[in-house]
Amino acid sequence: MKLDRLEQILERAASRRITVIGDLMLDEFVWGKVGRISPEAPVPVVEVTGESFYPGGAANVARNLREFVDHVAVIGMLGKDRSGRQLRELLAEQNIDTSSAIEDERFCTIVKTRIIALHQQVVRVDREKILTPSSAHIAMTVAAVRDSLKETDAIIFEDYGKGFVTTELVAQIARQAAATGKIVAADPNPRHSVDWRGVTVVKPNRAEAFLAAGIPWRDADEAPTKDTDLEHAGKALAFSTERSAALYPHEGSSGFRCLGCGRHRNCALHAWARLRRDSD
Repeated sequence: MKLDRLEQILERAASRRITVIGDLMLDEFVWGKVGRISPEAPVPVVEVTGESFYPGGAANVARNLREFVDHVAVIGMLGKDRSGRQLRELLAEQNIDTSSAIEDERFCTIVKTRIIALHQQVVRVDREKILTPSSAHIAMTVAAVRDSLKETDAIIFEDYGKGFVTTELVAQIARQAAATGKIVAADPNPRHSVDWRGVTVVKPNRAEAFLAAGIPWRDADEAPTKDTDLEHAGKALAFSTERSAALYPHEGSSGFRCLGCGRHRNCALHAWARLRRDSD
């Protein structure tokens, strides 16, 4: 893609209105240093020097989108607890609309705590309760999407396998979006079975695409543009779920490949990635 084309896309993106639906989380980072090993067990003792909090899961997707898009809304489940209030505040600071997020006193806001010492993650602690939305929760979400659909340009489902995204929820919203010509994208989770029939585009990775298509997975031994195994898996999945397009990232530095179906069945695009070294 040429730079001027990318600039045009980003310029147009600013005026779009996007709704992210999925599993909301709060990411907590506990920073510290290690000076000794615990006498109770052979583990490091972390002396805490600071803490920081960020939106996580689908909330982090909304936060990233907000860098390019003027209006982003997020819908998911929050508990009536301190972590839920904190996550709302963090999103409000980014001007992300949380008015349709659902609060449930039976639910504990998902928190992922990473303890980091000397720039190395020592351990991660997850506090979560898997709770599938009730019929009332689904009705509230569908109604919220319906009421704002006229002003919405696209909907993104972010499934982290924590229960909020269900086949029933996807089907009802995808049906409404299709009737009004809206884009619906899905980022699936391989451990959570959801029927993505009716969405516009789906983005599993290579292994997830093979799993969903029911095709035995193996390492790619060809150049990405000649990866016929991936192409067969992608097209099988795209046709079986009636998508207009299917997007399949490659692993590592190969980039991603977009395979079409329907009237776009002969469309295939490969975009190369630029490898960068990073550390956690």
